[in-house]
Order: sequence, then C-alpha cells, then structure tokens
Amino acid sequence: MQTATPLQLSELNTLNQQGLVTIGKLSALLDQEYDALSARNVENIQQTVQQKTDILRELETNSRSRNALFNQLGVAASKQGLETFSDTLPPEPRAEFLKHWKPLEALLLEVNEKNQRNETVVTRNSRNLEHLMSIIRGQNQKNMLYDNAGGKGNYSAQQRLGKA
Repeated sequence: MQTATPLQLSELNTLNQQGLVTIGKLSALLDQEYDALSARNVENIQQTVQQKTDILRELETNSRSRNALFNQLGVAASKQGLETFSDTLPPEPRAEFLKHWKPLEALLLEVNEKNQRNETVVTRNSRNLEHLMSIIRGQNQKNMLYDNAGGKGNYSAQQRLGKA
C-alpha cells in the first residue's frame, strides 16, 4: 500500500461526498418505490424504476472511480482494507476521510435494508397474484408441480390420463 497524496485524499473525499448524495437520492427513491408497490400504483412503479436505473448508473460510475483510486493506492476494496488504509493516514486526513466514509457506509446499509424490504413486497404481491390467477384458471394448488425448466407446471391432466 502506498501513501496517499493530498490530491488523492481530496479526490477520494470528493467521491465519497458525491456517493453520499447519490445514495441519498437512491434511499428516497426506494421509499417512493415502497409506497408505489404498497399502493400497487403501476405508473409510479414504472417512474421510480426508471429513476432508480439512472441513479444506479450514477452510483456505478462513482463507485468505479473510487475503486480505481483505491487500486492506485494498493488498497483492498474490503472493510478490512479500508480500515487498514484509514489507520495509515495522519490524524487530520484520517478524520476528514472518516467524516465522509462512515456516513456513506451507514447509508449503504440503510439502502440495502430498504431494497430488501421492497423485494419482500414484490415477492409477496407476486405470490398473491399467482394464487389469484390459479383460482381464476380453476387450478388446484395440489396439482402444481415443477416442469423441466424449473417453473411450475400443472399435472392434473397427467393424473386424468393415468386413471384412463
């Protein structure tokens, strides 16, 4: 690991600040998405998905730039690597780095939790829709089996053929 120059530290802190802003936008969008999913508002869901895609691209660019800078410094892109890096910094630059890094890390965890919450809502809604569709089709859940592609199949016809 090489010593970071003041210019590299400044660039790193700027990238961390930009990351905080971008992840903050993503966090707000995940809340909007949750509201839209809960209300089953398809138009709002589509809008938030498009906005989320744009912000994720922005976040990817920011993350790649940060990782490239860490690679230049010989810092492993892991929690332990970042802790080792911050421990090698002099007190003032270390405090400045942690001032931006710690909130970024906390916000990433929050966004991850919100994403999992939204995924749970989507999964639950999908299961409910699948159940309603099977009722409409007159399919009995006991007749569901997995097909060759790993999807659910209906084997009630096979059962009737077996009886004949």
